[in-house]
Amino acid sequence: MQIQHKSLLAISVLGVLFGGFFAIEEWFFHASFATTDAMIWTLPLLSYIFLALASTGVSILYAYGSLKQIASIEKHKLSLLGLALGLLIGAFAALATEMGSPLHLFWLLLSPNFISPIWWMGTLYSIELGLLAVKLLMLLLDKKSPLDIYLTYLTLAVAALAGLVLGSVFGTVIGREGFSGLDASILTLICALSTGVAMILLTQSGDDRHFYISAARWLFALLCLFVTLKWLYLMRAHVAIEPQWLHLTQLLGVLLAWLSVKALPRIAAALLLVCVFSIEFAFVIQGQLAVLGPKTSWFGSVVNYQANLAEMGIFIFSISVAIIAVNIIVQGVPYLQSRR
Repeated sequence: MQIQHKSLLAISVLGVLFGGFFAIEEWFFHASFATTDAMIWTLPLLSYIFLALASTGVSILYAYGSLKQIASIEKHKLSLLGLALGLLIGAFAALATEMGSPLHLFWLLLSPNFISPIWWMGTLYSIELGLLAVKLLMLLLDKKSPLDIYLTYLTLAVAALAGLVLGSVFGTVIGREGFSGLDASILTLICALSTGVAMILLTQSGDDRHFYISAARWLFALLCLFVTLKWLYLMRAHVAIEPQWLHLTQLLGVLLAWLSVKALPRIAAALLLVCVFSIEFAFVIQGQLAVLGPKTSWFGSVVNYQANLAEMGIFIFSISVAIIAVNIIVQGVPYLQSRR
């Protein structure tokens, strides 16, 4: 499961340089994102959501496979850990720019607010990052410990909770009826599982992908069912501030990915990732289009959003960081083991 192509790595390095310019601009000079008082969550946060949920899905599949001792999981432990860690590192790179400073990530953890879903989201993903790092270190040192099974159970629980809590950030927000409800957490967890297995299929090579393809067929079908039901619900909804943000093309894309995953796993996985990002993007943006803020001039107004160059740069930056991190981990650990 190694992303070894030199051309892809070269493009990723260029992506880090290109996006890094906008990250430095945001951190040290001035705000450059297309945010307003009404539209506060835009493409940089969506980059974090997409990568964090994909990492969550990989972590859940890795932990589940380890506990069940599934052969294909056991064989590719390093690759799965590297993929989960790399994706989460890329997610935090996006979040660090979205928050305006890398230091704000630490202050988020060190300023606890136990009734805040945002605090719990950041804390749970930080714990997941730490657990994955410990698992990787144990693999590097080839340490067998009785605690390993408990760490695996904890990784599974924390990853699942992180995916649910991320959805609750939107589902419990005040004054945004387009987000409100339990289905926000259901959506994020299903997206996490489906994108996680899609990431594995996209990067996995070899003939031992039967478990992943089987998992993908079930998870893609689950996503297809949820998207279909949500689409039908929105078609009949009578809430003016919850527009039809799901489109038939997204539904058909997920359906096509499900139908083709057995015959064309990588193509289906790539299509699924594009569709899920589109769905997550539409979900986050639509909830902010109808403004119900305290300013009199806002009441009843509808805003528009279009990502600018700086935000696109951060999206490229986070994806590039994730690709490079996966390569460093997956290729670096065997090298370090050989030097011991």
